[in-house]
Amino acid sequence: MPTATPRAERRWRAAVDEHQAALAAYLEAAERLPDEAWTRPWAPGKWTPAVITEHLAMTYRALVQEVRGGPGMKLKLTPLRRGLLKLLLLPHMLFHRTFPRGALAPREVRPESDGLPREQALAELRVLGEEFEREVERARAGGRRHVTHPYFGSIDLARGMRFAAVHIEHHTRQIASLR
Repeated sequence: MPTATPRAERRWRAAVDEHQAALAAYLEAAERLPDEAWTRPWAPGKWTPAVITEHLAMTYRALVQEVRGGPGMKLKLTPLRRGLLKLLLLPHMLFHRTFPRGALAPREVRPESDGLPREQALAELRVLGEEFEREVERARAGGRRHVTHPYFGSIDLARGMRFAAVHIEHHTRQIASLR
C-alpha cells in the first residue's frame, strides 16, 4: 500500500475530527431533550428523535458492513445522474453543511420501528459511531480508498467521513428544534 501524503493525512485527520465533533454534538443534543420530546416528531409528518437515532445507527451498520467487505447500500439512479450529483451536489452539501430539503433516506436506512428508549439508543449510537471510525481506519490502512453512497456512487473515504459528519449535523439541527 502506498504511503499517504502529509496533505492526505491532514485531510483524513480533519475528516475524523469533524465526525467525532458531529457525533458528540448529536449525542449531547439528544441527551438534553425533554423526556416527552424523544417520541415527538421534530415537525409535522417527520421522524422523532428516537427514529432519527435509529436511522443513524442503521447508517453506521450499513457502512461498517461495507468496509468489512460486505455489500454496500444499493446504488440508486443511473451512473450519469450519480456522477452529476457527485460533481455538483456533494461539494455543495459538504461546503454548506446542508442536505437538500425533502431528501429521502435510502430504503436500507429507513427505520420501520419507533426506535429504542433514549438511554439505550444513544449508548448504541455512540458505540456504533466509534466502531465506524475504527473500521474505516482499519479499511483505509488495508488499502481501501472508497465507500459507496446510494446517490453519489463511489466516494473517497475522507469525503465519506465528512459526509457522515454533515449527515449527523443535519439531524442534530432537527432534534435541537424540539426544546
